[in-house]
Amino acid sequence: MKSLELLPTDENILDTLYQDAFGRNTEIASFLNILTSIEGHFVISVDGKWGTGKTFFVKQCEMILDTINDPSKLTSENKDKILHLPFLNGSSLSKKLENQNCIYFDAWANDGYENPILAILNALVNKTSFIDRLSAVDKKGLMDAVVEMGKNYFSKRLGTSIDPIIKALKQPGKEETKAQISLHKYIEKIIGVFTREDHRLIIFVDELDRCKPSFAVKLLEQIKHYFLLENVTFVFSTNILELSKTISKFYGNDFQGDKYLNRFFDLFLTLMPIDIEKYYQYLSSQDSLAIYERNKLKVIKFLNMSMRDVGKFVTNNELIDYKNIKYDYLGQADEAILLHIEWLVIPFMIGLTVTNKEDEFNLIEGRNYELFKKFVIDADTFWSLLNMGGVHQQLNLLCDVDESLESDDVDQYKDKIVHTIYTKLFENPVSVTQVHSMSDKFWYDIKRIMDSVLHSHLK
Repeated sequence: MKSLELLPTDENILDTLYQDAFGRNTEIASFLNILTSIEGHFVISVDGKWGTGKTFFVKQCEMILDTINDPSKLTSENKDKILHLPFLNGSSLSKKLENQNCIYFDAWANDGYENPILAILNALVNKTSFIDRLSAVDKKGLMDAVVEMGKNYFSKRLGTSIDPIIKALKQPGKEETKAQISLHKYIEKIIGVFTREDHRLIIFVDELDRCKPSFAVKLLEQIKHYFLLENVTFVFSTNILELSKTISKFYGNDFQGDKYLNRFFDLFLTLMPIDIEKYYQYLSSQDSLAIYERNKLKVIKFLNMSMRDVGKFVTNNELIDYKNIKYDYLGQADEAILLHIEWLVIPFMIGLTVTNKEDEFNLIEGRNYELFKKFVIDADTFWSLLNMGGVHQQLNLLCDVDESLESDDVDQYKDKIVHTIYTKLFENPVSVTQVHSMSDKFWYDIKRIMDSVLHSHLK
């Protein structure tokens, strides 16, 4: 068994694009169209909560841009998969993207650097796919710039000869010193390699909201100071709320981080939630028409799971063989009721395990009836039992339902059933010594089966 938390590997990025696993390809197309309409220097925020797939979004965009502008990066088969995406195939977007070069920069992976600008420069110069395609004249211009700022810096990937850059970055005061002016010119030369012939450079900065406050602030300040150049677009995929807290933490609790960011970004975009049903079906290996599969999807939606939560939820559920949850000696009606309860409650408990351990604990301890009721009352798959003649009558009997409620008040009828299930499973379960009737035995067995399934697979 392996984890189903989807990691942004090249293989997964390609496959999720090809299958539109997140239901975001239309949003990607709109975003790429925005990139082609930008003039001058520009800074974009792509906002999304943690676990909503921001990294996948920007890496999918990066793969499309690289496929169009760097044919050697993918095999011809995989390149065809990208270029034949519906929003690219036969449209003018592919043509417009031909002059959009890009790099991806993981800020969190680089926040050990004292000076963020060094890490960004390193990512730029080590974009070998572009460097290898430079003309002899362009390569000489680039190497002249490298020599100017320290021969060993880029050839040895952050070697020791970076004194000129360090000196420029440490200059105090507002006035630009000779060293800072030199650094500006150096950066312009590097950027010029990517933006020649009216090309545009797009720098995707990811995970900034996870960085140390000092690194996050310094990176933003250095970008504002050194990188706001013509034909350069910065795209920050970040949780704006968390990033604003990071900014405030650095400058002091009274500092308004949101206003700081409003001055820094030219455009704020909010990433739409993924198509959770489509993503679940992409991950799951089970029959999507089965009742327990429809219940799992209901749990995902009810608990408003993030993309990351869904992966963990699917992994835990793959351990359970829902088809073989049964107790053979029960009558047909009893077994139908048992299966419908188990198929509903087990995925709900797994969902709480993934999303909210406190809610799970309170449920087990019999202190979370309202949440349980809210979930079950709206579970259409469970209430299909009411349409099954003999099963319906047996459900009434097991839950001690007043038959007069059946036609007079459906809500009270359902409330009685939900409350009985909750009481028998969590609040006051039947022990082996309390089994005195067939009804007692049913509730004892259903609790025992549920505990056995959960404990044997989810220790």
